[in-house]
Amino acid sequence: MATDTATIYEAPAALLEELPVKACYVGPEAASRLATFLSERGVQRVLLVLDENTRTAGAHVLVPALESKNITITEFSYPAEIFEATDTEANKVSEAAAGMDAVIGLGAGTLSDLAKQAGTLNKIPCVLFPTAASMNGYTSGIVALKVRGLKRTQTCIPALGVFADPEVVSTAPQRMVAAGVADFLSKCSSNTDWQVSHHLRDVFFTDRPRKLVGDVQDRIFENAGAIGAGNPAAIGIAMEALLTSGFGMVIAGSSAPASGGEHLISHFIDMKHALEGIPNDLHGAQVGVATIYTLGLWEKILALKPDDIDVEACIAAQPTEAQIKEWVFEDWGDKVGAEVWPQWLEKQLDADGLRHEITLFKNRLSDIRKDLETDFRPPQKVSDCIAACGGPVTAEELYAPAEVFHHAKGRARYLRNRFTVLDLAAELGLS
Repeated sequence: MATDTATIYEAPAALLEELPVKACYVGPEAASRLATFLSERGVQRVLLVLDENTRTAGAHVLVPALESKNITITEFSYPAEIFEATDTEANKVSEAAAGMDAVIGLGAGTLSDLAKQAGTLNKIPCVLFPTAASMNGYTSGIVALKVRGLKRTQTCIPALGVFADPEVVSTAPQRMVAAGVADFLSKCSSNTDWQVSHHLRDVFFTDRPRKLVGDVQDRIFENAGAIGAGNPAAIGIAMEALLTSGFGMVIAGSSAPASGGEHLISHFIDMKHALEGIPNDLHGAQVGVATIYTLGLWEKILALKPDDIDVEACIAAQPTEAQIKEWVFEDWGDKVGAEVWPQWLEKQLDADGLRHEITLFKNRLSDIRKDLETDFRPPQKVSDCIAACGGPVTAEELYAPAEVFHHAKGRARYLRNRFTVLDLAAELGLS
């Protein structure tokens, strides 16, 4: 079990040589290393993006370290209240970063995404100082921004460096830490989605993201109790897991290794929150509950026998295009529905396409089952781990209404053109 806060993780030089991220460190010297990293690159002026919560969590460590290197700090600060990363906010931060040598994100998901986008738009380095082990986007080349009411992931220039202090990240609310663990464990389902999309739709797949994670997934399971108890070193292991997960997305060139059907369910809830004002929860909390559900789908799918699958009956049971279009516009209205509908049109299959896909699944089921052994974990194992870390494991435990979560299980597949277990289960008549 983790017991101290000595250096927990430092990305190997050989890995960093092939990545745009040039420093990644989890340990007690994070702030001083960040300041030295920038100083050695001639950085003299930085925009520090933070809010009043993250100021309390980490500014007392980070600001003195920067000042010791004679780096001038200009703040772009938000209030303590929760807010969303939108393209409008990203443009505001970008305007403030104009003329700076670098931008620093002091915070978690929203602030990190805004800082990365500002760095990208200004073509200046972005460096991150996380305040919570709550999400896997710190090292990724992706930001999640809401654009015209629809949450989109879009590419960005990854942070040049990420430096995390376990003592700082361990001060985050426990629900945020549990959300980070849940976000990481979604790989058990999302990587499975990705691999099966390779089998059935010839989508690019590589096992390098999995290899990057190494044994950290097992260490998360082993240290779940310590993470739930707020042990800084154990939470540092969670941060290591999230950072290596982000690296996997950079190598894959997309979010596919870490974002599948479970993330679509979370996006559905977030969009309902933005459009209709319903409560939502932390991204990772929603993803965790959705992961337990999608792993349950995978458990049912992998238990099938080829003779159980009647291809023609499956095709006959599919909703019509007209019915799906009605659902999409019923859920999202004319404006956002017009953004969502083309996503589905890119992914949908006609009867011949479905016949080919389901038949291919039948013929390859044995190989698929064998290939997925490395990634798939039983839903109960993941549920127990998330619960031990202090996170919700049922829809009723989320701040979002349970009925919205359950509605999303059937409708979230229409949000994005990425093939996931939600699609395969629907094609096979499973729920």
